[in-house]
Amino acid sequence: MRFPDLSDSAPLTTTEVQALRSLYRACNASQAEWRSAIVLADRLSAQMETAEEYDQGQSFQHHVEAINDAHSGAYRYERQLGLTAWRYASAHTVLGIMVLDRVVTGAPALSASRVDKLCEEPTLEELRRALSIPTELLLSARKHPSFWKRAAEERQELLTRLHYTHRDIRAADPARPMTEQEAWSCRLTDHSPPNMDPMYDGMLEPLIEICEQTPLEINWYLKNSEAGVSQAVTL
Repeated sequence: MRFPDLSDSAPLTTTEVQALRSLYRACNASQAEWRSAIVLADRLSAQMETAEEYDQGQSFQHHVEAINDAHSGAYRYERQLGLTAWRYASAHTVLGIMVLDRVVTGAPALSASRVDKLCEEPTLEELRRALSIPTELLLSARKHPSFWKRAAEERQELLTRLHYTHRDIRAADPARPMTEQEAWSCRLTDHSPPNMDPMYDGMLEPLIEICEQTPLEINWYLKNSEAGVSQAVTL
């Protein structure tokens, strides 16, 4: 999906547009490589099962060892790319929602320093706050209650999964469990132990979908809502 042409959208600043476009492309590139890595790891996993079956009871296990080593490397690669995709997808999600929210509410443009800060990976709390903004407000230009309802349900499911991740991060180190606030204040890429399932499981795909849709929603609002058109004319 292509990034919409927002360069002539009066309510948006050049900094906001450039940051959104850059994060959008980074998200697309990283998630494409992550999905390719998943395919590679799955293929090697299937080869492992076949190799173990063929070499069962044999004196030499070099085939099994080779596939196992390759699979271990592919799995680590997949996790690293998943964390990279999370870093960009979570940042784009927060920045995109913040820009859409401020356009919808008529708030002042984000400062360059604020945009720069929002391009960093957000904490779980920053992500939670952004995802908690009512979708009925953000998508007000759509004028379809059924659209709002579906979007709200999807957003609530993602928030629920975020709470599960928060819980898992708190308990990741039994020797030093985090407080609730400590866990909300951390970044996921810093707390995804290799001996546990990836902390982004169940959340990365929905975040990528938000990344793909938010620029389109900004564009839709500016072109279709009375308030958006009015802002463009005024500015």
